[in-house]
Amino acid sequence: MAVPVLTNEQRKAASAKAVEVRTKRAALRRQLKESKVTFIEVLSVADSDDIVSGMRVVTILESLPGIGKIKASALMETCDIALSRRMKGLGTTQAQKLKSALNGRAS
Repeated sequence: MAVPVLTNEQRKAASAKAVEVRTKRAALRRQLKESKVTFIEVLSVADSDDIVSGMRVVTILESLPGIGKIKASALMETCDIALSRRMKGLGTTQAQKLKSALNGRAS
């Protein structure tokens, strides 16, 4: 598949959009780390918010206080969720398993 040829304006617009998405995702991760937003709240907007829906579940978990890369990976494995799964692709059963596994941390 050939790479599409973009005009300078299209390239600048795409770059600006990418920067905006990265900035919003970083802000969400910071809010999770500071316990200003809960996993349940993020899960509830995953279907409607384009920024959240495109994030990987493991990235969201790693942003929670007290959960790092190793605990997040173990949690994903325990709940039978692929590390590549994005929030929009999380099934109802998988979401319930995560809520149960996180217990007090999710709310």
